[in-house]
Amino acid sequence: MPMSRHPRPAGPPGPYGLSGPSGLSGPSGLSGRDAAADALETLLRSARLVTVTGPGGVGKSALAAEVAHRMAGGRWDAVGFGDLAELDDPGLVPHHLARALQLDGDHGRTQLAGLERAVGTRPVLLVVDTCERLAGPCAEIFARLVTACPGLHVLATSRRSAPHAPDGTLPLRPLPLGAATALFRTRAREYGAEDIGSEAAREICRLLDGLPLAVHTAAAQLARRTAADLLSCLSRPEYVLDLPVPLPGRPERQRTLRGSLRWSLQLCTPLERLLWARCSVIPSAFTASDADVVCGDERLPPESLAVAFAGLERQ
Repeated sequence: MPMSRHPRPAGPPGPYGLSGPSGLSGPSGLSGRDAAADALETLLRSARLVTVTGPGGVGKSALAAEVAHRMAGGRWDAVGFGDLAELDDPGLVPHHLARALQLDGDHGRTQLAGLERAVGTRPVLLVVDTCERLAGPCAEIFARLVTACPGLHVLATSRRSAPHAPDGTLPLRPLPLGAATALFRTRAREYGAEDIGSEAAREICRLLDGLPLAVHTAAAQLARRTAADLLSCLSRPEYVLDLPVPLPGRPERQRTLRGSLRWSLQLCTPLERLLWARCSVIPSAFTASDADVVCGDERLPPESLAVAFAGLERQ
């Protein structure tokens, strides 16, 4: 099983001007994420198996790409980038990882055993994006690989963490308001918009909860509408959810906020979906007691509510 040095399979451009982990193109200079990038790099050097978790559109792929660029250098015999978004069979995960590292199959061994043998003790960096559909199996496979291969470092991204996953986890949250505002104004200038006032920018980002995907999408709208018009649009959530991301070639889950939410909904259990639907009638922030009153009944008794909330939190 030969392994190419620093393979770079071609991949579509990622969010925020980056090529995704299937084909990184260069440092991103992520706005507002310096501390998170430093923390992730430190964690990955010590833990060797790290998962970046967080909601859709929060910038997990972009952060992983940034850290992979930082760590690439000349220390690795190989660097591989894979995306498991379309995979629903855990038995195929080792095959996809081998393909990410450009390894030939070994017909005399199982794919996972062959992958362990091919990597051996060599220093290898493997970045695996979109693991949420197979979070549990992926955690087990990655743990086995890093145990068998002492030079292997795995950096994964997932909307949900596997329960009791034996890895280091870095939860990524939306940007603070100040960082989101700076990102919004920078992106707006890149799309040719006139400079927008700081107060209007802050209000737009507050309405978007600092989610980088939403901030980027909204900034692109200023190429053809005023800040006042954009603020008016943001008062209609159904309109905002369908604003297209201004980057071609993205998968559906990254084209709009609605697509991102739909992808998360597909990951939910029936109880989690029921709770999600019932919570959607609450117009603002709410407490657990509020949810008990609005959402609880014989289909969602207190113990089921607690389980469903825990599951939604992992999204």
